[in-house]
Amino acid sequence: MESSTENNNLEVSPTNKGGAPIGNQNGKKGKLFYDALRVALVQEDRKKLRKITEKLIEAAENGDAWAVKEIMDRMDGKPVNTTELSNVDGGILKMAVTWEK
Repeated sequence: MESSTENNNLEVSPTNKGGAPIGNQNGKKGKLFYDALRVALVQEDRKKLRKITEKLIEAAENGDAWAVKEIMDRMDGKPVNTTELSNVDGGILKMAVTWEK
């Protein structure tokens, strides 16, 4: 059985690791800010980064939940997002997979 949606012009390149088509520059947009921030905080003056870090720690010590969350996310990593599937009665969802030739 053939699919009703076909893409006969699909080209796969061994250098394209999936995702955006070759030549797509959208991924670089967010990197401009990151690069500028990295230069300003790390390469030019490490004292600025230290001051910001100290203020973040101070905010967490004062009980600011956002600051505590930021520190936890940086130290332990963000929690894994999970999704639970169940049937309408809340029981285990049973799945069956079949292949046709």
